[in-house]
Amino acid sequence: MIELNFTLLIQAANFLVLIYVLNKILYKPILKILDERDERISGGQEKAKKLIEEGEAIFSSYNQKLHDSKIEAVAVKNATRKEAVDQANAIIDEARKKAEDIVLGVQKEMAEEIARVKKELEPELGIMASTIAQQILGRKVA
Repeated sequence: MIELNFTLLIQAANFLVLIYVLNKILYKPILKILDERDERISGGQEKAKKLIEEGEAIFSSYNQKLHDSKIEAVAVKNATRKEAVDQANAIIDEARKKAEDIVLGVQKEMAEEIARVKKELEPELGIMASTIAQQILGRKVA
């Protein structure tokens, strides 16, 4: 059976003193250290979140600038290609015009030469016709 006597009161007082001393010496400093650690951890987590957000913002900005640069490069490439095609077409058109002029000049010269030769051969045409007729008919034609 349990006896209730004076030692029980001493043990209870001893227990209360021990709790008070442990609270002052051990529990409060440990709780203070744990609270400080929690604050550092939460502060570090917030700082890490901010850094992650900044990194994502920088990465997003980089990707956007890269995308814009690619679009600009394609636009410059297309503009340059169009300019080159336009220049090539202009050169080809100029060459065609020169070729047409040369062909027209040669045709004109040929027409003039044909007309000149016709004029030169016109007086001899009657003689040639008469000679051909004589050869075909085998007799003299008047």
